[in-house]
Amino acid sequence: MSLVWRYVVTAGLFVAAAMAWWFPEPVLIRGELIDWGHRYEQRHEPPTHLIGAMALGRAIVQSVSPPLPLTEFIAQSTAGRTVTVKDPAWKEILGEMTRRFESGSSTVRYFRPALPPCSDLDESARYVAYRDEKGLWYMEYRFIPAREFETVDVPADQAFPLRPYWPVMLLICGTAAAFTLAQTRTADLVEASSAGRGMRWSGVFTVFFAGMVLWPMLYGTVGSGLSFASIMAGGLFGIGALAGLWLFGNQAGQLKDMVERQHYLAHFTYDPEEWKAFALWNYQEETMQRSIMWRLIFILSVLIGGGFAAVMRDEPSLWVFAGLMGFMALLWLLAVGLPKLHYRRDLRKPGEVYIGERCVYMNGSVHSWGILGSRLDSVHMEKNPLPHILLIYSYLMVAGRSLYVFRNYITVRIPVPKGQEAKGQKVIKHFFQKNTVH
Repeated sequence: MSLVWRYVVTAGLFVAAAMAWWFPEPVLIRGELIDWGHRYEQRHEPPTHLIGAMALGRAIVQSVSPPLPLTEFIAQSTAGRTVTVKDPAWKEILGEMTRRFESGSSTVRYFRPALPPCSDLDESARYVAYRDEKGLWYMEYRFIPAREFETVDVPADQAFPLRPYWPVMLLICGTAAAFTLAQTRTADLVEASSAGRGMRWSGVFTVFFAGMVLWPMLYGTVGSGLSFASIMAGGLFGIGALAGLWLFGNQAGQLKDMVERQHYLAHFTYDPEEWKAFALWNYQEETMQRSIMWRLIFILSVLIGGGFAAVMRDEPSLWVFAGLMGFMALLWLLAVGLPKLHYRRDLRKPGEVYIGERCVYMNGSVHSWGILGSRLDSVHMEKNPLPHILLIYSYLMVAGRSLYVFRNYITVRIPVPKGQEAKGQKVIKHFFQKNTVH
């Protein structure tokens, strides 16, 4: 099993465990012992306030109709809607409800329809009648689907029957995660690359978002507001995760073709000191470029946000300005932190570069073009301060409410080892001969 599938299976186990925690009993029966005396009083007691037509009508009916005896009232209320049961288990259930009633506690209980003695109950009826030596007992009941659990106070252990097994599920998930992470340490060049990591995490997010789409259908709660939001968000982000899986899979396929089938234009390895010198210079270049871009955005943010606050002179405008400054602080961390992370990664292992027709692998990072509007815009050799191929490619991006389409340009500096400048020139010449450069 490939590393991608291990990640997908592990993510599926975690999603299954989370769904098991919240997996509801499809239907429960809510039963409650009936206090006929209280209902009889409510029915025949005159209304204290004659407000509204319903109260007035009730008072008129009561004034011209003699009160029914309690036995007739019970017979009238349960006529045609009663299931008469004889299972002795009902004696224990109704006896417990009676003891609760006498102590002033709630007599509500919940039952699973498939289990006896409730398996004989009819959903169209409303009352259970059981007779023993002490008299006739009545329990009012109704079937409650999972989507209505929030409207009644169902105990968690009855609403979610799989929760007792959750420790076992977590143990299985933890074991699978530990095994998967252990396998990651032995990943090959393709699996350890940015393309391989992108495939794995795109697969993981695809499983998570699929869970967001599926749980309302499995739980039987389709139609609620939360279910609708989950299906819409999961579907939207799931499409993005699938697109990422395809894009990173395309990169991984190109890299595998270069590494295993040796379909590449050049393969460079470096002396450790030579690579360290390049890594330091590349880090300084990236930091400088990102710092310049950050300063430009910061100045624009200060001018726009500060000008807005100065004109409006109210609390909301100050909060807008504070939000902009907080966003700029986050951008500064990214501008400084990302090049630092790349630099530390470059120092952890010796440099290695593969250059292909539409793909470049550079010490773990994979860059590709030629799909979905991406293209190679420029490639040429530079000798200072170190011999390197300067490659620029771009891809389409969409921003703004008007869906403004623009190109985002990526600069890749590929060091050329000492003595292999001719091979670097040959690579550049090949790109221009194939009309790859736009």
